[in-house]
Amino acid sequence: MTQSWLALLVALVGVGGTLSAALVTQVRADRVKRLEIDTLRGQHAADRAHAERMRALELADAHEQRAEARRAEAHARLRSCYVSFNAAARQYQTTQVNVVHALRTGTDVTSHVEAMDEARTAFRASYAEAQMLLPGSVLEAASAVSRRLNDHYGVLKKSLSDVSRPPAPPECGQRVQSAWTMLTELRRTMRRDLRIDEAEP
Repeated sequence: MTQSWLALLVALVGVGGTLSAALVTQVRADRVKRLEIDTLRGQHAADRAHAERMRALELADAHEQRAEARRAEAHARLRSCYVSFNAAARQYQTTQVNVVHALRTGTDVTSHVEAMDEARTAFRASYAEAQMLLPGSVLEAASAVSRRLNDHYGVLKKSLSDVSRPPAPPECGQRVQSAWTMLTELRRTMRRDLRIDEAEP
């Protein structure tokens, strides 16, 4: 009887060992599988995070490119406004000088006055645009030029209408000529603002 119990015990231990080996193998396989799944999930999460970072960088780059394009467009518009205003102011000034010379010489005053009136209209349109685009310091200089040129225009028109005064009084010529200095300073201010010239120390 002891032998049969012993055989039964050995058989039970053998079956138990076989079953437990299978169970241990299965548990280990499950653990390996879970580790693989966790590793895969981690890799997917890392891939998603990397893709999101790349998308964020691309969006930031696209945003910066759009901002740079807007800055370049604004700079080009400002530069165009400066060129237009400078040309209109110089033309207005030139026609005033021409009127002064015509008054002194008494030749063809009417056509020079007409040219001055046309230049004044063009200058006013250019100045109106400049008022919307120019930064404060440049607008200050442009306003001073506008006031000076318009004052000269008034003096010239008064000189033309006042028959009791001699044509083109000397102060009229001096005032018109003094505007060139203001125009030169305005041009320097514009060039500094456009960073064409560095500001003087």
